[in-house]
Amino acid sequence: MMTQPNIGLIGLGAMGSGIAASISRAGLSSLVYDTDTYKLELTAKNPLIKKSSATKIVTECDLVLMCVQSSIQIGNILSLDSPKHGATIVDLTSSDPRVTENRAEKLLQEIGVNQLDAAMSGGAKGAAAGTLTLMVGGDADILEKNTPILNSFSNKIFHIGGAGKGQLMKLFHNAVCHGNFLLLSEICIKGEKQGLDLGQMIDVFNCSNARSYISERRFPDHILSGTFDGKSTPSNLKKDLGLLEKLLQTNGEQTFLSHSLRLLDMLDPTYEHEDFMLIYPQLKELLQK
Repeated sequence: MMTQPNIGLIGLGAMGSGIAASISRAGLSSLVYDTDTYKLELTAKNPLIKKSSATKIVTECDLVLMCVQSSIQIGNILSLDSPKHGATIVDLTSSDPRVTENRAEKLLQEIGVNQLDAAMSGGAKGAAAGTLTLMVGGDADILEKNTPILNSFSNKIFHIGGAGKGQLMKLFHNAVCHGNFLLLSEICIKGEKQGLDLGQMIDVFNCSNARSYISERRFPDHILSGTFDGKSTPSNLKKDLGLLEKLLQTNGEQTFLSHSLRLLDMLDPTYEHEDFMLIYPQLKELLQK
């Protein structure tokens, strides 16, 4: 009987804590670590989840899931400890695919460690429910080997291509989501200024060809409800859109993201780390003047 691979997870934010819970629900045990001791203690109340250290996870686990802020944090972690030969690192961040590709090549050539970049879609709810969509870059055989574990917190896995391609796909995915949110916000704010009712506008859009995930879920659940709890921040939107714009410009391509970035730049920078649903009332105040 094949034994369970030693699974480690670093990063217990909104996504990481849900992933840890989904892995345990599949009957798999894991080691977890976060710099936030409260999150670590809370997550480790599950008997299949054991709190650990970043060093132990990186150096001893067969599969290391990195659910941290960006490739910068991953680089910092790996600069302190080297994974064991034959291990697989799964980068779950939304990061610069060029950095990810370079790291994957270096890990494989220098210490025989594989890397998959598995960019996520589905949010904190999807992580907790085990229904994330993963956009994966890296070796197809390594992905197939680890698919049973990845399936514990996802219900759709796309192999996009080589190293970095999963994160590249996520940048384009996020450009559509963020651009749609900002466009719909601007349109609705202008509509309100002309005397239209926001709730009715969203109802009309959702019964017509203008509907989208943003109109069907984001606006009703997080703006019309008054909760403003979308679980991301304006700084994340700016990071994703800005990174894709730089990548396109580096390749000599014309960017289509400048208007979205201009809207984000209008916002009060003191709110950059607040919930991104608050973009709507902020833009409304600015655009209705």
